[in-house]
Parts: sequence; structure tokens; C-alpha cells
Amino acid sequence: MNPLDTARHVEATRAVGAEVWRMAENRLDAAVPACPEWRIRDVVHHLGNVASFIRACVEQGVGEPEFTDAEMRPDERLIEWAAEEWDRVLDRLAAADPLAAAWNWSTQPHIVAFWPRCLTHEAFVHGWDIADAVGESLAIPAEVAADGVDEILAVHLAAGVRDGRRFARTGRIEVHSTDTGDRWLVETAAASVRTRAAAPGESCDARIAATAEDLYLDLWGRTRLPLDPNEREWADQLAAG
Repeated sequence: MNPLDTARHVEATRAVGAEVWRMAENRLDAAVPACPEWRIRDVVHHLGNVASFIRACVEQGVGEPEFTDAEMRPDERLIEWAAEEWDRVLDRLAAADPLAAAWNWSTQPHIVAFWPRCLTHEAFVHGWDIADAVGESLAIPAEVAADGVDEILAVHLAAGVRDGRRFARTGRIEVHSTDTGDRWLVETAAASVRTRAAAPGESCDARIAATAEDLYLDLWGRTRLPLDPNEREWADQLAAG
């Protein structure tokens, strides 16, 4: 698939951010089942720090910036602070040269274009967490969800291998987003991984097919698809670490 461009990432992230701040209002002490150690205030604080860190990466350019999380704001200031940090980084990303140098944590090129996508999926995954915590639902557009599946399969897995991740299941698995038509073929050896576009009918050891949103939430460990035991072992192996 072709990842979303910066403009679409920024647009999607602004929209979901507004939903996140709305849902969090007056509910900061609610427990977050998807993040058992956290209350909603901790998720909001984390999101504000993510935005601050990404802006630091973009503004520094070369090399990982020295960064310390901001102190937790009082409840009456927390959402406003986080929303301001998100507005600042989104404005910065929208205006920046996407090919300019900017450190990131992956094996991808260290350029600004990496970060809008990463921020989008921080927003949607933790937005889903907050929605789940308050008994609401968060719509994840199919194109955004498919973009997030691609990030996990093509970016997170490779970064994990670099950092020592190993695979118990080796071979080839096809992941198929039924509503967007995207197909990925993930080939694993014990200490390596390769992800590419799959053609319909390619030989593989397992197939997982679901809507982009269902794949996205399963790979992020938020929900679990009804898979057979072989497929479940593969899906768990592919999940974001």
C-alpha cells in the first residue's frame, strides 16, 4: 500500500485529537482498561509528551534529542497543555520539509516524513483507549487503519529485529485488509523479517483476513480477532511490541 501523505496524517490527527480532549474532559480519574497502570490523565500526559518529543526531533534535525517528560500538570490545566503541544507539533510538521533530517527510532530514513504517521497512530490507539475507558466508540477510518497496519508490519517489526526481537514462527503469512484491499506478505526467519505487498493467491503458511480497523486493533493488542490457533500464533507474533 501507499502510506498516507503528511497532509492527510495531519488532518486525521487534528480531528481525532479534538475527540480525545472532549472525551477526557472531566474524566481524568477514570481507569483505562487497555493500559492497566494508567488513568485517563496519564494517557493525556503521555500524548502531550509524545507531541513535545516529536517536535524536538524535528527541530533538532540530526541525532536523538535529549528529552525529559514534562511534569504532570494539574487536572484543570492538563488537557489544555496537551492540546497546545499537539497543535504546535502539527503546525510544525505541516510546515516542515518532509525530507529534512529528523531522528527517529526506526530503521527507516531519519527524516521529518516519518513523524506525521507515527503521531497519527499514537492519537488513534490512545484515543481508542480513552473511548473504551469512558464507554464511547472511536471511529478509525479504513485508510487510517490500513496505514497503521502497514506501519506495524513494515516498520515496527524491522525495528524490533534490530533491537533483538526473535520469531518462533518462521515462514510466510499474508495479512489482508478486506475493506481496503491491501495485502501484505510478511516473511520471517528466526532473526529477520521482510514485509512486502502480496499478490492474491501467493503461497503462504497462514492467512489473516479482516477489516483494516479489526486488524489494526488486534495488532495493537486492543481487541482479538476470532482466529484459529495457527492464525492466532502468527497474529501475536506480528503484534506491535
